Amino acid sequence: MSILMSRQKKEFRVFEKNMKWFQDNYEKLREQFSGEYVAVNNSQVVMHDKDARTLISRLRQQCEDVGVFVVEFVSKEKVELIL
Repeated sequence: MSILMSRQKKEFRVFEKNMKWFQDNYEKLREQFSGEYVAVNNSQVVMHDKDARTLISRLRQQCEDVGVFVVEFVSKEKVELIL
């Protein structure tokens, strides 16, 4: 396996872990960040903003590798998924 593939797999696992944390903590996030975009890394919100472009711009200025971050909108209303 190439070094690049190995790195990509590691980054994807970190991204998955961040997404799981976001999903598992969504109700708590709604209480604190309702109506905002949040950036999650290492099981915590590292930044938030009402504007997604502003948030991503700030992330890129402060963090070298934002590929593993989860950036998601936290809705004020409860979201129900129908599968």
